[in-house]
Amino acid sequence: MPGTPAWLVTPHGRRSVSEVATAAEVGAQAARLVLLIGAGVDQSLNNRPGWTALLSDVAKAGDAHVDRSRLKSVSSQWPMESAEALRITLGPVGYIDGIRKAIPAIPGEAAAATALAKAITRLVAGGVGLIISLNYTDDLIDVLRSNLPSDFGVRVIERTELSAWPLGQLFQPPQKQVNVLRLHGAIPFDGVVGEPVVLSRSTYDAALSSDSPYRAILARLFEDHVVLSIGVSWNDVALRDAAATARRKLPIARPMHYATLPQTGTTRDWWEQRALTASYGVRPLYYTQHTEVSQILDSIADLAVGRRTPTAASPLEEIASWLEEVGDYESRQQSSWFAQMPEGTPNWQATVSSIRRACRGRTIDPELWLACARIESHLRHFLWFWLPISERSETRRSLWTDIARHWSSFAPSTQSELWNSDELQAALSWRSKSIAPTSRALLQFAIGAHEVMNRAPYGPVVEDWRNRLSDLGRTGGSSITAKRARLAKQVWAPPASPKLLAQVQRAYWEGIEAKVALDLVEIRIKNETAARSTGDQGRPPTMRDWPNSLRADLFGQCDHVRELARVVGSTRREVGAIVLASFFIPADQAEGYLIAAYRRMTEMSAGRPEPTATWAVIIGLIAAYSDQAPGVDDGRLVPVLCEWLQDKCGRIPLDEPIAQAVEQVYAVFWKKFHRRAAGLAIGVARSLLASAG
Repeated sequence: MPGTPAWLVTPHGRRSVSEVATAAEVGAQAARLVLLIGAGVDQSLNNRPGWTALLSDVAKAGDAHVDRSRLKSVSSQWPMESAEALRITLGPVGYIDGIRKAIPAIPGEAAAATALAKAITRLVAGGVGLIISLNYTDDLIDVLRSNLPSDFGVRVIERTELSAWPLGQLFQPPQKQVNVLRLHGAIPFDGVVGEPVVLSRSTYDAALSSDSPYRAILARLFEDHVVLSIGVSWNDVALRDAAATARRKLPIARPMHYATLPQTGTTRDWWEQRALTASYGVRPLYYTQHTEVSQILDSIADLAVGRRTPTAASPLEEIASWLEEVGDYESRQQSSWFAQMPEGTPNWQATVSSIRRACRGRTIDPELWLACARIESHLRHFLWFWLPISERSETRRSLWTDIARHWSSFAPSTQSELWNSDELQAALSWRSKSIAPTSRALLQFAIGAHEVMNRAPYGPVVEDWRNRLSDLGRTGGSSITAKRARLAKQVWAPPASPKLLAQVQRAYWEGIEAKVALDLVEIRIKNETAARSTGDQGRPPTMRDWPNSLRADLFGQCDHVRELARVVGSTRREVGAIVLASFFIPADQAEGYLIAAYRRMTEMSAGRPEPTATWAVIIGLIAAYSDQAPGVDDGRLVPVLCEWLQDKCGRIPLDEPIAQAVEQVYAVFWKKFHRRAAGLAIGVARSLLASAG
């Protein structure tokens, strides 16, 4: 994730924005995105104080006759406890008066015109039905009422009235209404005695007591919805506990959450992202300037409504820009777009044809060439998972070579302008600020000389691009670009090794880290499989027949890869690890494990689950069911499986191209681990396709 601002510059960041947008879509399913609003929003709207500054202002407004000079340093470490000290020092009346004076009412006209106010309004108008506010003011409520259409309702729900609301109605308001839940209370009008706001330790304790719905709301929030926090520091212990509890209760089915956070542009960001994602399932959307928060929200809103989604007939430059806008090959939006067949031809195939036409002549415009290279860097991954083994290598290699050979047609000055070694070395630095696609795109395309061409016979075109990478690795020292350039040859030259895993970690190559980790587990499983050829009663043994200690060990390794892949955002590797792990646990337990994965993919993709991951899970389910029916003939089992899978999964994504991919790609891969399930999957896919008419 090196680069600033990460939300815009890095594929990882842009994919996260795309995932939030998917949760915000309103179509076949209701929008599942909930906004969690913190003090940073009020700071942007009306220049309100942050938490530590608020406590200092309360002390000043409350006229505390004590030395306040050290309060700020104490409150930065002990915010709730410092508020408790202020409450005791000022007394109940002085404390409330101090808060009221520190956060006075401000007319909403100026705030409504801010970029952040308009961006939040766009998300609400687009379908976000619930906002959880941790603030005490009416600032955001005034903004929404000012900016939303007159027929759009804003329902304000105070913490004191939560017992009057069934959670279902609270979380799913009617159309054209947004519920704003002020979870921490509101400042009462002057002279009105109200419930104390949640600020001090004692008020937090009261809110978290067993008879309060506070905990239930937070639990439901993080278990069932995608949370986007804006202006929230995540110092709130209750928030952390709720997110951590959801992670523990639903290790597979839980959604991912997102938080707008400031970025340092150092390796600290890498560690912080891992810490938050692994502990709480919260992925940061890093920005460098507070003004970028509104840009993040606008990008989410644009992607949610498909404002800039191209067609296969769009100019290649537009397709390349959109593919990068939604992230990388792990993006569900990207995979769904490639698989779509709006005119009877899949978008991926139409795009390949467009690139081949562009590369047909002797020369090509440099900008058009760069667009082709950018698209190929995304398309190569889709083709790997989509095309049969007999076709994918040739298609990928010929496409990459068609583009690569045109490099020699450029004038030396054009080549030097595009392939600028200094810019390429800086492209992956932590403080790289360039949002231009050239350097990163060229680096990714050059890596294709190893990733795509691999061990195939190659000529001078491939050699030239490999030499370019070698030069970067030789001259770049310890730069991230140089590290990846040196590793490119090893990553796609099996077998994987623990040493390689450590090296890709040092290069902060997160997607490849998940790949190598999963490769290592697959190697171990294949070796164990090769050592066991027959089982009881003359049938081939399944992994569930292996010794308990071995199964426990392998399950633990698979589950570690699952967690790692979730943290780095590698959905396909995560699903692969889940399916492999399911082979080592009892079949009934595996069913629940896999159905949780299927639910998450379906619910997180607005009803358009990515087929590679989806059918991996289905094959895992077939394995769990068929292992419980060892004596049943496969022909008799297929119709039973079809009915059972539809009972468990609902509508299964399937058309003729997917059925072909099941037979020629997915089943071929998974038969290495569960031959019977892979064979049954082909029959299931064909049977389901036939019954669909």
